[in-house]
Amino acid sequence: MSYLVGVTAVMAVFLAAVVAFLGGRAWKGYTPEGGDGGSLLHSLKGSPLVWVLSFLLVVGGVAASVVVFVSGPPGQQALVSGVLVGVGALLLAGYVGYGTFTSTRAHGHTNAVAAMLSAWALGTLFLFAITASLLLA
Repeated sequence: MSYLVGVTAVMAVFLAAVVAFLGGRAWKGYTPEGGDGGSLLHSLKGSPLVWVLSFLLVVGGVAASVVVFVSGPPGQQALVSGVLVGVGALLLAGYVGYGTFTSTRAHGHTNAVAAMLSAWALGTLFLFAITASLLLA
């Protein structure tokens, strides 16, 4: 019973921190700056070479991690498995978040609606992770 109370308390503190962070920002004073779209990041995002090199970098990193995981000592195996799970979770969250955002924008919605749906999808993934953690612990 104390485990569930502890998990509930941690989630309540996390929720209070998020509400305090979002409530403390001066949203009414925000004015978006008109971007010209010619930034370095924008040009790199559209480059196929950057996408291919980043994919090869990720594949090489995962392959090297798997080799270390299979042939390394137990302590190193535990560290590498944690890194692999973390990288996989980040890739999944990035795929879902960015994919939801771009898909929503492609269907003619505004940035605000796309960001809301992306946050909703990521929040749903987060709740699934918490539920799996509580059920499998």
